[in-house]
Amino acid sequence: MAEPTFRFSPRPNRAHEIHWQEWTPATFEKARSEDKPVLLSISAVWCHWCHTMDETTYSDAQIIARINSDFIPVRIDNDQRPDINQRYNMGGWPTTAFLTPSGEVITGGTFVAPEQMGPLLDQVMQYWQEHKNEIRDQLAAPAGINLNVQATAPNPESVTKIMDAIRQQFDRAYGGLGVAPKFPQVDVWDLALLFFTATGDGWAAGMAVRTLDAMAGSALFDAVAGGFFRYSTTREWTIPHFEKMLEENAQLARLYMHAYQVLGDETYRQIADQVLSWANKFLLNMNGLWGGSQDADEEYYRLPQEERDKRKAPFVDPVVHTNWNAQMISAQLLAAALINPTVYSPIALTALEALWDRMWDDETGLHHYENASAELPGLLTDVAHFLNACIDGYEFTGDTVYLDRARTLIAYADTVLKSDANTYYDQADTPSAPGRLQHRQQPVNENALMAKAFLRLGAILDDEAWTTRGRSLIAMFAPVAEEQGVFGALWAIVADRAQAPLLTATVAESHHRPGSALRQAIYGLFDRNRIVRTWRVGTEEFAQSGYPEIPMPALYLCQGQTCAAPVTDPQGILEALQQLNAQAMPTPDGNNP
Repeated sequence: MAEPTFRFSPRPNRAHEIHWQEWTPATFEKARSEDKPVLLSISAVWCHWCHTMDETTYSDAQIIARINSDFIPVRIDNDQRPDINQRYNMGGWPTTAFLTPSGEVITGGTFVAPEQMGPLLDQVMQYWQEHKNEIRDQLAAPAGINLNVQATAPNPESVTKIMDAIRQQFDRAYGGLGVAPKFPQVDVWDLALLFFTATGDGWAAGMAVRTLDAMAGSALFDAVAGGFFRYSTTREWTIPHFEKMLEENAQLARLYMHAYQVLGDETYRQIADQVLSWANKFLLNMNGLWGGSQDADEEYYRLPQEERDKRKAPFVDPVVHTNWNAQMISAQLLAAALINPTVYSPIALTALEALWDRMWDDETGLHHYENASAELPGLLTDVAHFLNACIDGYEFTGDTVYLDRARTLIAYADTVLKSDANTYYDQADTPSAPGRLQHRQQPVNENALMAKAFLRLGAILDDEAWTTRGRSLIAMFAPVAEEQGVFGALWAIVADRAQAPLLTATVAESHHRPGSALRQAIYGLFDRNRIVRTWRVGTEEFAQSGYPEIPMPALYLCQGQTCAAPVTDPQGILEALQQLNAQAMPTPDGNNP
């Protein structure tokens, strides 16, 4: 059964009495023909203050009548329409924005209390009546971004600059960045762990440890049911906003597993296990995919465990989002290697199949969300995350169907999203779309993820063209990433990969002697630039490799042209890596032994 078009607070309210419209060209044409400004509400099913605004401001009879009389009210779901949120969010949720019929912003903000809304509606209407002839058809194009289109490889100094920005904002007392509100900012601490492995910088590791320990030991983490809340309103991580998001928890689970890989602290693995267990217990749908969030019920989460167990858990949004599910699949695959393959492997691989079956269409492409049906094709965020999840699926299983799907997604992105400069836009070209959707953007993070996928494919396939493409793409965004400072952390992670030594892990196997145990063991290894590939006896790749059919299965670890002896037992991987490092270490005369 389909969810309603508009979703309101689960508590009593009258927000549905407002004549909400969907974001369509027809809606904006209606605003034009009726000579009215648009009231845009960006809401979210998990958002506490969105619910509060439904119950108060949008339940006030005078306000309802005034909006229905003088405005064209448009309501969109943040999770389902990230493209609109990216262009119109005014600093949080709910966003309350007033637009011209052409889609330009007149004014706006976030939560508006009932006593503030009346005067605000008056001010907007007065401004509209006085200036509509000059602003009715205006729609400013966004400022261009600072790309280095001639770049062919990133500069290591760019990564160092972003790390310096992180050091400057680090909260030594409580971990995290800045004061309050305080968000987990997963990419920042992932970069810190990476920088530590690359340079031995103990301060980078210390910042990550201080932050991870603080978050896991604070009210931000639900020690009863598992999972992290979205953010803390205080510097000390003591008062969270109680919604739990699929995306953030997928990222946090991977972060804590990375910390376990790098630092060896068993606590981090346990935290990741609790996060993923929560997701699989509360968010996992019957279709094998995860819903987007669990509601922020502050009263419920403040109860002791014995009282919580007697009450119904907060509402879970069952809507499936491609980008978030792809990230959770990647986290569960890593957990299958590091925590429990019996639990996490089948869940991850079932989800990987389900996501492809439900969200990919040969005619219309990759869709963003599924409610009653798959909706909104053509977003880069979905392609970038799903592409990397498919490569994860290949590395974990050795099944080339996932490489085929990765190629399909890249071909799709190249057709509908690629720019003349060989970067990627955030959405398909829709010149007739209302307002700012007419202007496509080139987001740093999603382009970085595309570059990451190219670098991985280049190494897996021994294809320098993919590697060159990945290095060039990540390098072009260096000026933007440096400008963003700490928000350039994901870019920096991929930029580091583009210049780090490549560790190639090749599993040789046959139909009767599969290399699953070796593949799973090496997949759980943390390295700045490691790929896992599988060559089966009888394939062209194996024939060209020159590897013998005995021993079988076997793992071949190589860094550049230097290779360790074949490994036939997972217990031998550490020794092989030590051997490889010793062989790669320069002698006193500067040459490799």
